[in-house]
Amino acid sequence: MNKKRISEVITLWKVDKKQYVKKSSFSAYTLLIENHLQPVFGDQFVIEEADVQSFVFQKLESGLSHKTIKDILIVLKMILKFGAKHKWLDYTPFDIQFPTEREKHNIEVLSRADQKK
Repeated sequence: MNKKRISEVITLWKVDKKQYVKKSSFSAYTLLIENHLQPVFGDQFVIEEADVQSFVFQKLESGLSHKTIKDILIVLKMILKFGAKHKWLDYTPFDIQFPTEREKHNIEVLSRADQKK
């Protein structure tokens, strides 16, 4: 089995995926990869569930929404499954937990007078 780094699998996955998805989807995937996945997992050969769980907590701490993090995880899983299919890496499905409570963000509401300005 010819093991590859996650960054190598990402490159091959992008070439493969580009032919099947719309340009807008591909751009969204690329953005998530470059901003979130590549910097954290790119040099690794294996990604453990604990690594992904830690990544999720880190992203929550930095202020990303659950939805954005779930979108990132979907892309990560697609990449890992693609790598496993070609026997470039081992993939074991992971079950990531999200905390139920997050800090509430206070939204400032404009007064009637400010709304009319």
